[in-house]
Amino acid sequence: MVSKIPRKARDKSSYVNYLKKAEQFAEAMKNSFKDRNYDAAALNGIHAIISSIDAVLVFRCGVVSASQNHEDAVGLLIELIPEGKTQAKHALEVIKKKTVVEYWDTLSSERDALEIIKHTERFLEWVKTKLPS
Repeated sequence: MVSKIPRKARDKSSYVNYLKKAEQFAEAMKNSFKDRNYDAAALNGIHAIISSIDAVLVFRCGVVSASQNHEDAVGLLIELIPEGKTQAKHALEVIKKKTVVEYWDTLSSERDALEIIKHTERFLEWVKTKLPS
């Protein structure tokens, strides 16, 4: 059965751009945390996850999720790259926090940011094992 998650075709060679974005967001995440800017660290971690998902989906399948719901990108990852199901849990943990971090009137704590950093680093590390070095 084919999922109903909308997708857009991408040239497989463009995975490098998504990976570069993911790495830039991850670096900004670490720098923001070091500067005690926990909301910026958390949001950069979230964006690193999204770009990482796009990188591996583009490289392996030539698609990205076109859904407005970022959790659908995780679903597409699991559907198209089933061996990534375990690692996708890290991505989902982070993406679930997007609305709270980005739109609510609460601030991220040091603990919140550290949790996002932990999952982001683990997921990005896995993604890099699925891409050419």
